[in-house]
Amino acid sequence: MKKMSSVMLSGLAAAFFLLLSADIFAQTGGGVFLDPAKGERTQRKRLTLASNRVESIIENKGTFGEVGNKTKSGAWPTGSGHSHVHQMSILVAADVPGKDGQELHIASESYEDFADKSATNVEYFWNPLPGYANDKRRRVNPVTGQIDTKSEIANVIDPTTFPPSWPGKDASWNGHWNGYFGKDQASSDQECMYVMDDSYNSEFPYYPFASDTTRRGLGLQVETRMFQWAHPLAQDEVFIHFQVSNVSDNVYDRNIYFGAFADTHPGGLGDADDNSGYSKGDNFVFAWDNDNRTENWDNYKLTLPGYLGWKYLESPGFPDDGTDNDNDGLIDEKRNNDAGVYAMGSIGNYGPAKMHWSGDEDGDWMAEVDDVGSDGIGPMDPNYTGPDADGTEGNGRPDQGEPNFGKTDKDESDQIGLTSFYSPAYGSMHAADDEAIWNCIQPGFFETPAQNSNNMWVFASGPFKLDLKQTERFSVCWIFGEDKVTIFRNAQTAQKIYNNDYRFTKPPLTPTVHAIPGNKKVTLYWDDIAEKSLDPVYGQDFEGYRIYRGTNPQMTEAQVITDAYGSKVYKNPIAQFDLNDGIKGIHPVALGAELGDQYSAGIHYNMGYDTGIKHFYIDSNNVQNGVTYYYAVVSYDKGYYKGMDERGLSPMTPSECQIVTNEEYGELKDISKNVAVVIPNAQATNYTPGSIQNSLVKQDVSNTTTGSLSVTVIDPDKLPEDHTFEVSFEAKDGIETGIGIPFATSYSILDLTANKYEIQNQPVPFMYAPVDTESHQTTYEWKKYDTTWTSGIFSGMAVNFKNAKPSLFAINTGSGWKPGSKATTEVRIDYGTTEQIIFPVNFNIEFSDSKIGKAFSNAQATAVMDTYFKVSDSKTGEEVPCYLKETLFTKNGKWDINEPLYIGTKTRDGKYMFPWLLNMVASSTESVKPEQGDVYQFTSEVPFTTKDKFTFSTTASKLLKPGNKTMLDNVAVVPNPYILAASWERATGTNSRGERKISFTHLPAECTIKIFTQNGVLLRTIDHSGAMSDGSEFWDLTTEQGLEVAFGIYVYHIDAKELGQKIGLFAIIN
Repeated sequence: MKKMSSVMLSGLAAAFFLLLSADIFAQTGGGVFLDPAKGERTQRKRLTLASNRVESIIENKGTFGEVGNKTKSGAWPTGSGHSHVHQMSILVAADVPGKDGQELHIASESYEDFADKSATNVEYFWNPLPGYANDKRRRVNPVTGQIDTKSEIANVIDPTTFPPSWPGKDASWNGHWNGYFGKDQASSDQECMYVMDDSYNSEFPYYPFASDTTRRGLGLQVETRMFQWAHPLAQDEVFIHFQVSNVSDNVYDRNIYFGAFADTHPGGLGDADDNSGYSKGDNFVFAWDNDNRTENWDNYKLTLPGYLGWKYLESPGFPDDGTDNDNDGLIDEKRNNDAGVYAMGSIGNYGPAKMHWSGDEDGDWMAEVDDVGSDGIGPMDPNYTGPDADGTEGNGRPDQGEPNFGKTDKDESDQIGLTSFYSPAYGSMHAADDEAIWNCIQPGFFETPAQNSNNMWVFASGPFKLDLKQTERFSVCWIFGEDKVTIFRNAQTAQKIYNNDYRFTKPPLTPTVHAIPGNKKVTLYWDDIAEKSLDPVYGQDFEGYRIYRGTNPQMTEAQVITDAYGSKVYKNPIAQFDLNDGIKGIHPVALGAELGDQYSAGIHYNMGYDTGIKHFYIDSNNVQNGVTYYYAVVSYDKGYYKGMDERGLSPMTPSECQIVTNEEYGELKDISKNVAVVIPNAQATNYTPGSIQNSLVKQDVSNTTTGSLSVTVIDPDKLPEDHTFEVSFEAKDGIETGIGIPFATSYSILDLTANKYEIQNQPVPFMYAPVDTESHQTTYEWKKYDTTWTSGIFSGMAVNFKNAKPSLFAINTGSGWKPGSKATTEVRIDYGTTEQIIFPVNFNIEFSDSKIGKAFSNAQATAVMDTYFKVSDSKTGEEVPCYLKETLFTKNGKWDINEPLYIGTKTRDGKYMFPWLLNMVASSTESVKPEQGDVYQFTSEVPFTTKDKFTFSTTASKLLKPGNKTMLDNVAVVPNPYILAASWERATGTNSRGERKISFTHLPAECTIKIFTQNGVLLRTIDHSGAMSDGSEFWDLTTEQGLEVAFGIYVYHIDAKELGQKIGLFAIIN
């Protein structure tokens, strides 16, 4: 049962997390697929989790961490290389009768140190079942460009890990993620899954399958899923869900336990001052370094070890002992039952008695939103294909697989939690000793004898019952934190998150970013896929982009924003672009407060400044050539707060899409698509970048707009040679002013040379539109949207639009007598109609001593008179209709003081409308009336219309032709001399010296560099080529054989073929 802050959120829980789908095939009553296959050692696979601040290797045999790995075994924070876990293995132990009648204590685990194995060296480990990963994986690595064929544990980030088909699923699941939350449901930033069994555990004469004596162990099958969220509330946790099924022929009647065997080392591998503790009430065990210092880190040595812990979030219950084991006011809840009967009854501590299905003990299943069927997917899901074939969708009763019922509702279980914890000294016991394990996992056994030493963990939850083909579930969590206060707060937060079904907003889709190096600058650009994101509960809630920069893959320079407790939570962006929608500044909901005020971390997300959206950014702020920079572009959503709109949903802090950088021993192995690694450099000496011809955007002669365009060149190497592009505007949605001018509602960009639209019918985010869309001629207003925006990126560039927005104030300010006119009389401008229409037009009023114009003499525009002035369009010269309201005594065809002059236009139905009223007033005795030749200029901003067109032409990047022998004059070695290090080198996660390199700068686009000793021995040949704009090349101070060079004077030779050659010297001082 979820206690939520609003009824709406309770109702939408199903739409947000469509929980645990499973087809009805070889299943238990709880809808769990029991795979008839057997686990095999050959199916073992690994994966590195790194989607939040916890980074670790896992293996699909129930282990977390890798024995002996110093940098990726429960490492925290990600990228630091600070491993906190030697290895952890889950264990399930049971008391069973052997073949000879002897009582046996069998513990199935996979701990590798002093491994439990047979005389023939076969490990008694858990082993993965086939069919849950792609054994023929092929993926292009975005860092190296190489084909990766290594098979990995199936995970939602990488579709190449999906198997061709999923065991227990029909063909409609092929190519889709088999998610805990449903088909293709990826609410977490990372989710992985595998299934294993203990059939290789043949240590004891126990045979769980009468028909197959080769299948040993306890006859257990475990589906394992791990989740990571990048959201700051969960960034220091890894959530794990174990689904333990009894596939044997025997019943385990309260004689079976679930737990783990682990060697933790908060201070790093080899540290010998570990402490351990536990909290039975919190179902939590934890460890810390005694003096919170260590000498074991190879990198980031000033980062303190902190704490780590393991928490039971969900454990089995006793469904038939007549006791309320979890103190929730309900007795003997079950998760494998059916709907039961619909009747009035108690729902325990979850609320007052109500009408509910008896199988839904806590009464939180709601037909309106939860009756989505056994596949867990409903009409609100983007991958919804129709009602369930089994008829469970919309049948008016809860079914297994639907949200808030049975296996998807953790509150429908009478949980027992942590029942034992033992922390012995390292080496005093081993996981291979089943009897020792059995003795220290008995209920109530809590001892921590080995403090301030190298110690271990053994803990469990149990005993519980596991009937034939029955499944029990354990949800647990690895938790990390800076200190004890933080880790306990994180543990409480993790439990609250779990109780609320991991209720975060789903972050927007991840943009794909590209980076272009320049001379002391880097240009980034990205796509707009994030803006099409749809959150299952909060809808289209995309808000903006943030850009982070660092000089290491973890971008530690950006991770500087701390919460009220001093923990680093948010990154500081170098740039931010958000919608101009009024959502700006500090988000009202503090991080954690969505779980309750007591969980507030006292920190708020900065939503931006209503800058408007862009899809590129040029970083030239203290950018140094030769330095490797790591950039990430993250999309973020609006979150939700009270009063944000009329929906009244539950408050939620904003969330960002994740950043993934996978580094091993100082070498970057993999990155997410929103990460770019780039080295800025001087451009090649013979390179001329592409450009806009004459830097000019031309206006068509018929343009009426006062808006303007400019073009930003983003990737000059993608500009086509001598192409002309045309920007035009449309009003195809039928919205017009109704008074003759169709203002733009969309724009298009056409490559006239190729006769191809680069962008077509993209909405204009600011337009003039009628309120009354039926009459089109009575009431009008300006919609409140951006007046400036930037197009999507095409052919290496983007168009910047600056639309015009007329206003009465601006018209009065900008209008006046033309220079050279003698008149000084004040002209006051006001609306001419009660509807206060802002009709944007520019016109001149020319005065004469003779009759030169015409005006209507009545408001009905039926009588015309000759006038001593003429109103004409300032662009076309065409006469503009007007109505002069003369007084009874001044009917002279002249515009006199205090006579209203109405300026008008013809409406669509042929009638006249007069939106502007001008009045000449004698504001002082010195005012001079207009006379022959004087001109009054009415000036208004005019938005883009369908009459407007702009053109510009491009020139492609080029390499200069040979003939200029000075192109090599500026070639240089930087630094020279090289003394110990260069400013662009960065430390690695190992004990090695780290990278060493010098840079050859101001090179042509292609050349060969040869490096010699002073006596002419060739050490290294480097071919410089690639991007024609690149004018730099690095040398790592090693020979062709990979040996580091000694200090001394060296000679370089540059051969640029027809551009010439150059010889120079440089020095290395070690």
